[in-house]
Amino acid sequence: MASILSGYEYDVFVSYRHNDNKYDGWVSEFVEKLKQELDATLKDKLTVYFDRNRQEGLLDVHQVHESLQGKIKSLIFIPIVSQTYCDVNSFAWKNEFLTFLNEADRDSIGKTVRTTSGNVISRVLPIKIHDIEPDDVRLLERELGGIMRSIDFIYQDAGVNRPLRSKDDDLSGAQTRLLFRNQINKVANSIKEVVSGIKMASKADPKPTSAHSLTLDKPLTTGSISTSLPPGIKVHVIDRSKPTIFLAWTSSELKAQREEMALVLQKAGFSVLPSTDCPADDEEFKTRVAENLAKCSCSLHILGNEFGRRFEVDSEVSFPQYQLNEVKKLVEPASSEFQSFIWNVNNPAKPVNASQQEFIRSIRNNITRNMMFSNSAGAMQLVDDIRVVMMKEEVKLFDSKDTDIFFIFNQQDESDAGRITDLISEYYPIETLNIMPDGDESYREKSAQQIPKSKLAVVYFKYAADWAIPFVKQIWKEIGGASSPTQIMLVGENDPATNASRVFKAPKVVSSIVPKEEVPEEVKKVYVKVVQL
Repeated sequence: MASILSGYEYDVFVSYRHNDNKYDGWVSEFVEKLKQELDATLKDKLTVYFDRNRQEGLLDVHQVHESLQGKIKSLIFIPIVSQTYCDVNSFAWKNEFLTFLNEADRDSIGKTVRTTSGNVISRVLPIKIHDIEPDDVRLLERELGGIMRSIDFIYQDAGVNRPLRSKDDDLSGAQTRLLFRNQINKVANSIKEVVSGIKMASKADPKPTSAHSLTLDKPLTTGSISTSLPPGIKVHVIDRSKPTIFLAWTSSELKAQREEMALVLQKAGFSVLPSTDCPADDEEFKTRVAENLAKCSCSLHILGNEFGRRFEVDSEVSFPQYQLNEVKKLVEPASSEFQSFIWNVNNPAKPVNASQQEFIRSIRNNITRNMMFSNSAGAMQLVDDIRVVMMKEEVKLFDSKDTDIFFIFNQQDESDAGRITDLISEYYPIETLNIMPDGDESYREKSAQQIPKSKLAVVYFKYAADWAIPFVKQIWKEIGGASSPTQIMLVGENDPATNASRVFKAPKVVSSIVPKEEVPEEVKKVYVKVVQL
């Protein structure tokens, strides 16, 4: 069965060292699962070359011959990168990997393909099944002509360096680790991108792309809430219709989560950089960080249990730490609009590295303007919060004041609200906002700008529950949701009785339904707790 494109023998060529298939048949299982996933992902029936039979296949002792040359002429090349693959004397390296690169350099397609979205992707899709030596990474990247972008199938556990198996998905705690099923899906999606790009190019007949003339800018496809945010971050609203976010390279334990986050960010309308795997060389890493940060208006740093890779010269500094330090330089100037988001996702079932504990403690104690620290429970929730900060249209700035309590109510409840605020103001500074039912919508923006400058925001209702509940839900998202700098209190009176079910449960929101006479004390009680946090 031939390739979908005339002049090519196969669509996909899988290259590997036979020793990597001896122990448990990992490569054989990978190929079978990939074929199944491709059948469910593409309408075209792709052909995959895989040397399954060692007696009839191409062994390490064989010489290159015409049958191999034909098989190598494939649309996509998948090297199974193991601890032994990068052996310059091996058959797989010399006669498969290097041969494909040479062929791709000369054929009409080239080493890279422009996708239907306008980005560029390599025809070489490395599958990494072991953490490999830095020298091997450098060797691969030298031959590839750029930073290796691999899809990893590596089992994640301390002291373990083995391939991820499909049955590992059924182990206890698999939801917090890399999943074989998800990684296979990523491989199939990447193949689909390459195939779609080749088909588009063959119809348009453009000039072939070159790995040296194009930038690999394709984004990666791959408890309790605690937030620290200085007052005022939401006051200056920026017009950014499609911001580019610097998604910092993470420790190896979080690579899969970084890839998933990249997908969520893309779907939310962000452009994501860097789009390649983390460089192995220290100086190359620093260069890439600077280049990518220069193109971004915000950054996201995912931190877990591990400190991350350390620099060879300065072992006290990790790669994740260096990236955050560089971002702080962008955030510090008073005129800077650069925003930085730090997401702590440590696994409570595992110990946290001592250096990492100190790193996170230092971050929390030194949050500055335009920086947000979050323990948000999920990626989608966090991205929604980031969108609120980064994607608002420019609006009028209102005269917001630093205050202890910001009390919001509807005109329907004006008389009761006045009595309550009079009692509270005897103890704490308070700002109020009376919402007129037939007034303009500017009160939402006034609230969004004033709340971050307040220690506690209170939304009170008696008869205006139909207004209060939707308002709280919207304003909660407007000010950052789970990452909000300010606690919101939704408080209603228990008369009328229908108010009993009028509550909104969310991180950073407290809901209370109490008798009229208890509202002031309930507000003061929540305020005291907020101040003590």
